[in-house]
Amino acid sequence: MSKYRDSILKLITDARPHHISGETIANELNISRMTVKKVIDQLKEEGMSIDSVHNKGHRLNDFPIQWYNGILESLLKDSNLVQKVYSYDSVDSTQQVAKASLMKENGAFLVVSDEQTKGTGRFKRPWQSPKGKGLWMSLVLKPDIPFSMLTTFNLFISLAICETIQSFSEDLVQIKWPNDIYIGKRKVCGFLTEMIANADGIDAIICGIGINVNHNLDDFELPLQSTATSVKLHHHNENINRYRFLKTLLNHIEYRYHQFLTEPFTTIKEEYISSSNIWDRRLRFTEGNRQFYGRVIEIDDQGFLHVIDDAANIHRLMSADIEF
Repeated sequence: MSKYRDSILKLITDARPHHISGETIANELNISRMTVKKVIDQLKEEGMSIDSVHNKGHRLNDFPIQWYNGILESLLKDSNLVQKVYSYDSVDSTQQVAKASLMKENGAFLVVSDEQTKGTGRFKRPWQSPKGKGLWMSLVLKPDIPFSMLTTFNLFISLAICETIQSFSEDLVQIKWPNDIYIGKRKVCGFLTEMIANADGIDAIICGIGINVNHNLDDFELPLQSTATSVKLHHHNENINRYRFLKTLLNHIEYRYHQFLTEPFTTIKEEYISSSNIWDRRLRFTEGNRQFYGRVIEIDDQGFLHVIDDAANIHRLMSADIEF
């Protein structure tokens, strides 16, 4: 594909819902109109819905199914959160790609892929990431913050994810502290946060997010069909355009990330509590090699979970695996 594909796509996407002439594109990129035509024709062959009208130019009618960097760059051009985006057809893990890209990016950036062949969640559990079905991404942020603030980062981000999915779901979306999102009794999203740091402080936070967007029930492997769900299954059973979903998600994350940087957890504490599904139930907690049953008493102002176990012992947890 032409090296001008992404630049041409960005200009066409920038112009939506209007047409942009081939001459304008050619002049903007200092290329020939024939080159523009060849790229547009190739995009149409790939299934892109583009209208080409004589004396008017070209118009992108709707966003495609697969990821294109040019479209992503256009959608994120006004973002205060992300300065760069990388998109792929297939990677082993967006988290690994993000780590490998850290040295060449000074600012925040985003990695998305249509498929992950070795996606993993928390505790290195495999995460199924089939092609074209979900949002598989890693967001790299570079905040100038003390280590002590990291305990609440996931809580702000989980609210952003929960709000995004709720805006597409007919059914109630809730958070399972600290990193899972549920619709009813089924998991729709998981995310993990990795910190890159040195003795002087935090270099980067890499937030890997996996959201089941357009799965049908039989797209999940058999063991997961009773525990997993997708946004589509709670959205009139209709496919959701992943560009629109991603744009909505990044808007919510940008808002909550700004809150995280400028306000204490107490600002959102009651909102977080009301969005959580861990209350008034006996749960199994696993923290390292320790496992016990108990009930959640509270989330404190630092984001730690307070649990009373069956023997009436109190535990203060920063991170744990919770099972219903």
